[in-house]
Amino acid sequence: MLTALRGQRLALAAGCALLALAILMGGGTRQGLAADQLLQMLSLPLLWLALMRLHPKALDRGARLALAWLLLMATWIALQLLPLPPTLWMRLPERAAIAADLAAAGVAVGWRPITFDATATLRAALAWLPPIALALAALGLDSHSRVRMVQALLLICVFAILIGFAQLAGGQHSPLRWHTHTNTLEAVGPFANRNHFASLLALAVPLATAWIISATRPRPRQMAVLTHNTRLGVAITILVLLLVGIAVSRSRAGLLLAAVAVVLSAALAWRNHQESPLRAHAPGARRWLALAGLLGLVFGIQYGLVGLLDRVQQDPFEDMRWRIAANTLQAARALAPTGAGAGTFPVTYVQFEPAEQRSAFFVNRAHNDWAEWWLEGGLPMLLLLLVALLILLRATLAAWRSQGEYAPWRRAATFSVWLVLLHSLVDYPLRTTAIATVTALLLAIVFAARRGNGHAAQDTRATPDAGP
Repeated sequence: MLTALRGQRLALAAGCALLALAILMGGGTRQGLAADQLLQMLSLPLLWLALMRLHPKALDRGARLALAWLLLMATWIALQLLPLPPTLWMRLPERAAIAADLAAAGVAVGWRPITFDATATLRAALAWLPPIALALAALGLDSHSRVRMVQALLLICVFAILIGFAQLAGGQHSPLRWHTHTNTLEAVGPFANRNHFASLLALAVPLATAWIISATRPRPRQMAVLTHNTRLGVAITILVLLLVGIAVSRSRAGLLLAAVAVVLSAALAWRNHQESPLRAHAPGARRWLALAGLLGLVFGIQYGLVGLLDRVQQDPFEDMRWRIAANTLQAARALAPTGAGAGTFPVTYVQFEPAEQRSAFFVNRAHNDWAEWWLEGGLPMLLLLLVALLILLRATLAAWRSQGEYAPWRRAATFSVWLVLLHSLVDYPLRTTAIATVTALLLAIVFAARRGNGHAAQDTRATPDAGP
């Protein structure tokens, strides 16, 4: 028992450490960044620990489906790296033109993989290491420890917001803007892009709401009133800071995501009110949420209104991202059914970009991750994404119907994942190690085992307000 308890504490501490490093270091979007490579190496010990502690038989059906999906995705990426004989490779879409160019240069076709760039595909595969390590580690924890990890995430978000405020105070050349290519007039926190910073804060809004709901539920007798009220105050403060942080990021997408997140948070409060055993306590949660929302609106207007209005007044349909996304979809259709290979968007897009649309700016992302996934993964990737949506929808319905102290956290996690997927329609948040790792943690919350195993403690403890 002592060994199992130590293993759980070690997994929790190591998971929180990797989560913090991923958010603070993994905000870049380009491949091959030294920080991302370091995170991948640091995730290996946690991955080993997670595999040693996780028992597949203790997982629910949803978790097993999710892991099976992950295995299929890894298999398809591995197949993209498998060399094919010249006769078979030549039959793939657009390869004949490449073969003609190679012949003109005096280069033999030889055995070649599906992917246009094997190095880029390998890097794309390695980028999965931190998210997978953290997800597996969280699956091996009990619900109490998983709640602690989510609360640690919220505290890390607060630290990121403070970095954003310091960046605004330091001006365009603030040393706290540690990415070479970044937004210099807005708060970006540890990210290179204001939209991704806002995305992280928006997905945290339902989680902060779950903390407030949890804090307003009946407290254990052993919890002092002062401690209980302090934790409620911390949760309210975090929610206010999240809304203010989104405002000072001056992100149009962040503003829309925040609006959706607020609606989802209201749904969480409504669902909490419907739980008959706790209905007497639900008005407290709704009252505190309304107060937090009002404070966030007031401070957000004070610190970010002018910049937000300037951004909103720009015509979003004049944004280059719509043309890039359209070109990406055209390229995806041309390369169907196999795709160009994971991570190969930059070298592929330039072949399909109309000459009249080319400019001094290098297009490294599609600004629509769904289109980019189709371009890189082809029909197999498209089918796997459809299956993933069905699995997630099933898990969302199960979370909505769930009961107990852990239920608000699970519902909030599902909503947060949907927010990331929604943002992926107009951007590429999951291409950052930071948001990919956070999303992996949220998926572990959604699909977490409700049965204990030999290494993880039983989920028998209530989590009315399990603060760190």
